[in-house]
Amino acid sequence: MLDRLFEEFIDTLKRSIFLSMGAPENRDMDWDVVAATMLSKLFIAVILIAFFWLLSRGLRLAVRYISKKLNTNQIIINIINNTIHFFWLLASSITILSQFGLSEKYLQAVSRAAIVSLIFYIIWMLFTKLTMRFLDRFYIDDSLKQLLRNIISVLLVIFGIAAIMAQFGFNIISIMAGLGIVGIAVSFAAQSTLSNFIAGITILIERPFHIGDWVRINKFEGKITQILLRTTHIRNRDNLLIIIPNSTVANAEVTNLTAHERMRFESYCRISLQEDVEKARTAILARLVVEDEYLKVPEPSVDVHEFAESGIVLIVRYWLEPYQMERLPRIQEKLLEHVKEALQDAKINVPYPHLQLLQQPFSAQNKSE
Repeated sequence: MLDRLFEEFIDTLKRSIFLSMGAPENRDMDWDVVAATMLSKLFIAVILIAFFWLLSRGLRLAVRYISKKLNTNQIIINIINNTIHFFWLLASSITILSQFGLSEKYLQAVSRAAIVSLIFYIIWMLFTKLTMRFLDRFYIDDSLKQLLRNIISVLLVIFGIAAIMAQFGFNIISIMAGLGIVGIAVSFAAQSTLSNFIAGITILIERPFHIGDWVRINKFEGKITQILLRTTHIRNRDNLLIIIPNSTVANAEVTNLTAHERMRFESYCRISLQEDVEKARTAILARLVVEDEYLKVPEPSVDVHEFAESGIVLIVRYWLEPYQMERLPRIQEKLLEHVKEALQDAKINVPYPHLQLLQQPFSAQNKSE
């Protein structure tokens, strides 16, 4: 029984291969007939494909000649050449399929689907190029331009696939409804990711800072190294990488310390109450002018901040350039050293915490008592 079942299986398999290779159903399995049929169909297919290739080659040479004469835009030339190549592939595919028994109904569906895909390709080429040129006029960030390009590409691919499937009789409305339900489920499952994504788009559009700026975001301070769609990367003075979600950045108070060409900072020092303020000011400014760290325009300034119990508090204001932000703590420390040296050279006393006792002399009445 097993031997008979195996023989039936082999015969059925041979018959299926015989029919799939283009042999007529009412003929016995004559492999010579199959081979002759296959060779004749392959020969016709090769002749037709070669003819279509020569035709497409001639059209491309004509396009190249005309484009040189008319100085045509390279984008249009690429679209025309790709269209010619596409039609050569389409004609070759239909030729092969028709030679191997595909029905006329499916050949028409394949042709319509191919033409629809070509239309979407041309729309994608033109729309993305025009969109990128439009965004270049407004100096939009490269990350945002790439995002918009990807969104346009994904949408066109989705609609293109839907239009192609419609040519083969699929119910597109049901498929799109299913995709909508899946999209809603995914959005609920990834709320934090979507919030960071939307915040990243907002940051790229508003551009509160750029790569290379020195910023302060909440308690973090450092140099912007990357602005991604989900996170913002900061490198602090200790060379540590800080990754902040964009939703946090969008809701935080952001201080861009290098938004302008120069920044003003201030430090404090004290002199004794008996000292001359103008003398101290002159000594400090003379020392700061010698140092290269501080800008000369605008020039530094020294003013009285307050009168404290132990002396006069002076405020020293000075200007720095953006590239000096990484060395700001060191510059501020050196400033205090320069101020101390300037006051010492000018022989101006710097107060220190001390307690002075004053004794009241005895009166004559106290003596008599």
